[in-house]
Amino acid sequence: MEFVHPEILWGLSALAIPIIIHLLHFRRFRRVAFSQVAFLNEVQKDAKATQRIRHWWVLLMRLLAFAAIIMAFAQPQLPPANGSESMGVKQNGHAISLYVDNSHSMEAQGEEGQLLQVARNKATLVIEQFNPTDQFQVLTCDFSGKDQKFLTQEQALERIEGIRPTGHAREISEVIARIESQLSNAVDSKRSAYLFSDLQESTHAIADLTESPDTSATWNFVPELASGAPNIWIDSVWFDEPMRIAGRSAALRMRIRHNSQAAVNSVPMNLSINGERLAIGTFNLVPGLPTDTVMRFTHGPAGLKSGTVSIEDAPIRFDDDWYFGFEVTDRVQITILSERTEAESVRSIERVFQTADGLYAIESHSNWTPELIAQSHLLILTDWKAQGSGFAQEILAFVEQGGTIVYLPSIDESADESLFTALKLPYTGNWNTTEDRVRSIQLNHPFFRKMFAQFPERIDLPNANKIWNRRPSSSEETLATTELGRPFLTRQQIGQGQAFVFHVSANPESSNLTRHAFWVPLLLRMAERSYATPINAGEIGSLRRWAIPVDVPEVASLKLVQGSENNRTDPSADATTSEWLPEIRQAPGQIEVLLEGLPLVPGHFIVRDLNQSWATIGLNQDRIESNHDAFAPAEYLALIEEKGWEHVNLLNVTTSSLPQIIKQTEQGVPLWKAFIIFALIALAIETILLRTWKA
Repeated sequence: MEFVHPEILWGLSALAIPIIIHLLHFRRFRRVAFSQVAFLNEVQKDAKATQRIRHWWVLLMRLLAFAAIIMAFAQPQLPPANGSESMGVKQNGHAISLYVDNSHSMEAQGEEGQLLQVARNKATLVIEQFNPTDQFQVLTCDFSGKDQKFLTQEQALERIEGIRPTGHAREISEVIARIESQLSNAVDSKRSAYLFSDLQESTHAIADLTESPDTSATWNFVPELASGAPNIWIDSVWFDEPMRIAGRSAALRMRIRHNSQAAVNSVPMNLSINGERLAIGTFNLVPGLPTDTVMRFTHGPAGLKSGTVSIEDAPIRFDDDWYFGFEVTDRVQITILSERTEAESVRSIERVFQTADGLYAIESHSNWTPELIAQSHLLILTDWKAQGSGFAQEILAFVEQGGTIVYLPSIDESADESLFTALKLPYTGNWNTTEDRVRSIQLNHPFFRKMFAQFPERIDLPNANKIWNRRPSSSEETLATTELGRPFLTRQQIGQGQAFVFHVSANPESSNLTRHAFWVPLLLRMAERSYATPINAGEIGSLRRWAIPVDVPEVASLKLVQGSENNRTDPSADATTSEWLPEIRQAPGQIEVLLEGLPLVPGHFIVRDLNQSWATIGLNQDRIESNHDAFAPAEYLALIEEKGWEHVNLLNVTTSSLPQIIKQTEQGVPLWKAFIIFALIALAIETILLRTWKA
């Protein structure tokens, strides 16, 4: 038991006064004249003994009553369970940290109203239970620098009032670490932390926490539970084709996730490109499984595009839109690298692409430069000698960023060891002069999909007089094989790009490939799938760096502008756009935009300078809380007890009962009322004794 005002206990010394009064009262007596007292001797002795006992009982009741009243004014209380002094050091005042989860999931409705509003009300009640001289820290998911300091009681109440929803969602481990960092500054204070959140499973898992929260502080989780309404959200989008070519049909595929326990049919959705709605549709949900669906449309003119896929799902709407950016091109850049640019094999390649009505821009070079490689979509190497490790690293970077390389070996030169080593492909093998013929093509491979309207059973395929007897790696895909079981054409996925390796030369001595009808659709399919034009999209907070495969002459003039590309060209568009000057790092053939630390909101953003726009991206709300399954209070308490954290509590209380719980946990159980009642009981017993004895 502790006393709030122990100095009042000095008043117990006043209990000596009634004792002295009683003692003086025993010494006073009256002389009564009586003729014969002999007959009263025994009676007088009995009366004195009885009277002495009566007065001692009265004295005891009075002493207990006065003592109880004095102790009641000293405000006795039972100390809280975690209220012992830390390390034997006396604690002066309180340091209280309050975390209010203001992520989008707190906008849901609970039994007492909106979760965020209820959490703010409870945080206000907690602050009001402490003294104005105590120190307060108010923390939200924004992790603002201004929250890493102590506030007065009035400032803390104002900070709570100003909390609004945010797009950030924080792991509970991050929150605990940030609270510990600030509470460690309150050296001589009693430290407590109150965490108001909805206990989302995606952010509040404590199984991975290896260390206990600061044991010198008391941690209190105050859960705010939402109703069990299901949620549907867009997870990702992608195109069927790696390149987007102007005027061609497109299929945009979407993956939609949900946590519904029942089937849902005919959920509406729509697709907009540059603000124009191009497709609408519906989809159905199957419990426990994600849904993949597709929306078809036709690409418009070449240029940067800002796309938005939207669904209608109430009441949780923060993840109903998915913003993305991409580029539509009207020309594919093809580069042929050959020691003999006038050779017939090079001419045959050029003739193939010249039949495509200007869709392909083709150049032949006998020397290479990093700029030449960076501006290409498709690189074809034929009769090309080994160039060393520098060339190999440039090709590797080109392929990893989405480019395609086609390698036609030379029967007179050995394979480029540095190039194949960089691409992690085998390069050894002899040239076999046995006559052979292509027997089978993997028509079920996505590369050949829709390449032929109808493939006849008996078709004339290329033959081989000299074939490179190279054994592909285990990760290579064999697209065509010969009758003798040798690989004719293989494909290897490398990063975002791909490498095709022919096992025959373009020289007619090796094969009739370049003169065969199969050569034209094969090269055209490689070209139209040559460059994996990226879909630029990400989630705010998760996407920290945005890599753009462009060669910008002046990086210093670049800026990040909010809005789609049509906002820049449309005079009627809102001119009040937000702009930032992010940190940009430049590398050969690409730039890297650092997004971390910028106050971005979901929507479209463009990187551009004074003359042109270079790329567009869609930034989306973090999906970490889209699946809003939450821990039940009893379940979360069991996890805490399993960890053995005795200084961590879970207060599953309502707004009305919270103040009383705070007093008990922070100030202990007050006992002054009990002492007042005890004093009244003692006085009542005294009164009963006096009246009984008097009667």
